[in-house]
Amino acid sequence: MSIPKQIVSESDEGLPEDIRHIQRELLKLHILHSSSAKNQEKWRQSARTHLRKRFGALKERHVEIADISHQTRELKNRSALVNWCRNAQGPEMGKRVYILSSCIHEIYNDAGFGGDYSLTVQAFHTWYDEAQTIRESRKHDRTHDTAQPEYVEEIGPGWQNNMNALQRRLGTLTGDLRALGSASASSNLGQVLLLLHDLIIDMLTELDCIRSIESELIAQERLWFDEQIVSLSLNVHNEREGTEKSPCKKQ
Repeated sequence: MSIPKQIVSESDEGLPEDIRHIQRELLKLHILHSSSAKNQEKWRQSARTHLRKRFGALKERHVEIADISHQTRELKNRSALVNWCRNAQGPEMGKRVYILSSCIHEIYNDAGFGGDYSLTVQAFHTWYDEAQTIRESRKHDRTHDTAQPEYVEEIGPGWQNNMNALQRRLGTLTGDLRALGSASASSNLGQVLLLLHDLIIDMLTELDCIRSIESELIAQERLWFDEQIVSLSLNVHNEREGTEKSPCKKQ
């Protein structure tokens, strides 16, 4: 940046050259500082305008992509539904829809709050917690201090009947879903069918696990009960032998 000589004061002509050089440099800095604020504001306005245009273009592009995505998904769903119903016409189509809706309804009722599945699983957890409390108390020899029983009983025939009915019903639903076939995994129909199938399999797996735990715990309890009987018999036998070997009383 050069400074016109006209703006140099005549009183400065008598000053040494190095002083006048410093004054010119200071004047340059002053001019640069004065103009920088205006330039910075112009840059900010230009940046705002540029970014506003960019954001507007991005928003329009996002709306276009969302619309294309929605249309593509609609086409996939329609195509999956057409393929799923290709071999089903008239009453057969209505039967398929009825089976699918029935599966959804039964799973929702069983797995929901107050459903057969939820109540059965909850009953098992309650029984299991009580069984663990009994076994823990027995381990520390605290059963005589409490009113709880000393051994774990089976949950009961009612629970067993509910378990059997649930497993049969879920097995039937699995067969019904398998008969409905599959649909494109990227379609809503395909995702619903896959979700229902996985959910039923998970429920059956949990019921099998619960039944296995219940059977194993009852088997351990029966073994403990047999050991207690053997121990009691040995104690009675030892006491009897001790009594017979004791010296006779003087007549």
